[in-house]
Amino acid sequence: MSDTPSANSADDSTASASAVSPAAVNDGGSVEPSLGPACLVVSILSLAIFCAVCGIGSWFVFSDQYPYAEKGITKQLIPWVATSQLAEADKRSITQQLNALVPILQNREIDTTQLTRLHFCLQDNPVLLWGAVQSIELQAPEAGLSETELTSLTRITQRLLRMAANRQLGRRDLEFSLQNCSEVRADGASIETKQNLTAEQIRDFMTRAEQLVVKNEVPNEPYEKTPAEVFAILIDHALNPPIEPAETRK
Repeated sequence: MSDTPSANSADDSTASASAVSPAAVNDGGSVEPSLGPACLVVSILSLAIFCAVCGIGSWFVFSDQYPYAEKGITKQLIPWVATSQLAEADKRSITQQLNALVPILQNREIDTTQLTRLHFCLQDNPVLLWGAVQSIELQAPEAGLSETELTSLTRITQRLLRMAANRQLGRRDLEFSLQNCSEVRADGASIETKQNLTAEQIRDFMTRAEQLVVKNEVPNEPYEKTPAEVFAILIDHALNPPIEPAETRK
């Protein structure tokens, strides 16, 4: 597993980013934030760094992918999770889930198609970057947001997590939303949320994130699953994809 956790909570080979759109002017005449070329460069760079550090992408370099997938999980991905901004409970659960994959790989209990799906699931997985979102939520009360804004932030992040569970949210999508709140980690392994965020930086994240959930028609209602629970959903989908009805395949 050579690269770092990336997350297009997407299907097999959907590790691609969503289209970048120029700044738009809304009905009130104000300019909405642009997910422009500069943001794309940052996203691609951070994804490349993440993959290089975590070794996820290297699986396919070798004919026998199982030992390298195991090494990518144990030597790179698990240590990366341990140093991420994820809440401690999510770190523990995700680490346990990753450790549970090791004997499956050692015993070759999954076929190469499942292994490929697992590769893409871990390479483009937004949940592995969710610590950055959690950091924003922790900093928000001290940043000067109103109670109404704090409530909106909670609902927006819940809708984002629902998107991730439904495999509608890619890692790069989340990185775009985090652009003005994040920086490259000291070890160069992906990005993390800056400290001492301002209210405007958090509002920018909220605006970008809301554009995503509205575009994808995510229900504006509570979503109580934890990041670790969503991670489990994505892993299960990679290893045990639903069987399409025959009429759908036709």
